[in-house]
Amino acid sequence: MTNRFTEPETVQVYPFRAEADIAVARLAADGIRSIVHQDDEGGLNPGFFARYGVRVEVDRSDLEDAFESLGIERVRVPGEIARAMFFHSGWAYPEEACGLVAFDAHGGPAFAFCLTNLDKSEHRFTIGPEEHHGAMRFAESLGLSIGAVFHSHVKSEAVPSASDLSGGADPDWIHFIVGPVSGRRPLLRGFRIEHGFAIELSVSVDE
Repeated sequence: MTNRFTEPETVQVYPFRAEADIAVARLAADGIRSIVHQDDEGGLNPGFFARYGVRVEVDRSDLEDAFESLGIERVRVPGEIARAMFFHSGWAYPEEACGLVAFDAHGGPAFAFCLTNLDKSEHRFTIGPEEHHGAMRFAESLGLSIGAVFHSHVKSEAVPSASDLSGGADPDWIHFIVGPVSGRRPLLRGFRIEHGFAIELSVSVDE
């Protein structure tokens, strides 16, 4: 048996090897073979940042079972939406970037609104009510609805901070985080925040 799959698919991207190893053990317990692949590619195109990190791969035929085994909700982000979030995060540096994402009738991300962080801070963000309402009205004019918020972490990992968890998040919204913008290549990760707890989604970027 070879280490690689004929048709490999990424189940999840983790920032640390230990997290990936735990996922592999869980999959093995359900009879699903998986491997860990640690990316080390170079390059400056932020559209590819979502691929960097420690990836858990399975064969394409096992992909749906793997998501179910790990209890992971999937979200596919079009490349242009992901690039908008990465570019805005770089533009706002060294402050946190923020914005909203509108979804189409099929539940897919369709438009990214790059908005102003009123806090002008590297540790927190606030979207102004005027920009928020303007984005909602524009989205509605296109037949879309706001279904996610995004922001960047300047120096910390792309996981919800204490302020993110306590910020009165809408549990029906996805919370995309880009981070860390400085230092190691950032990841794009997605979460649902319910009652102060974060539940991670599987985020993949379509080219």
